[in-house]
Amino acid sequence: MPRPLSGAMTMYRNSYAATTPSPIDPFAGLAGNSFTPFGYDQCPCHDAVERSRNLIAVHQRSTLAQSDHATVVASRAKAIAWTGKAADLFRTRMDRVAQSILLLDQDMAATVAIAQR
Repeated sequence: MPRPLSGAMTMYRNSYAATTPSPIDPFAGLAGNSFTPFGYDQCPCHDAVERSRNLIAVHQRSTLAQSDHATVVASRAKAIAWTGKAADLFRTRMDRVAQSILLLDQDMAATVAIAQR
């Protein structure tokens, strides 16, 4: 027959009840962090924002480089001596790609401007 667990539960409750949480000091940091809530130069958020800005700038440069390559390809493709419905469809689609590249470049510039604020 199993033994009752009441003794173990009583010990747990007693040891839990004996510990009380330390009081919160609003000037000693937040949630275990070592910075104070009003210390501007110590807040890790500012480092995270700077890293995000740098990451956006890196991706913008990469995207612009790829956009330049795609624009060159699109312009060269339009110069191919080719006629017919397939050629017309191809050129229409290449024009759409070139327009998408332009919109992407504009969106990237807007994103960078927002990130720098």
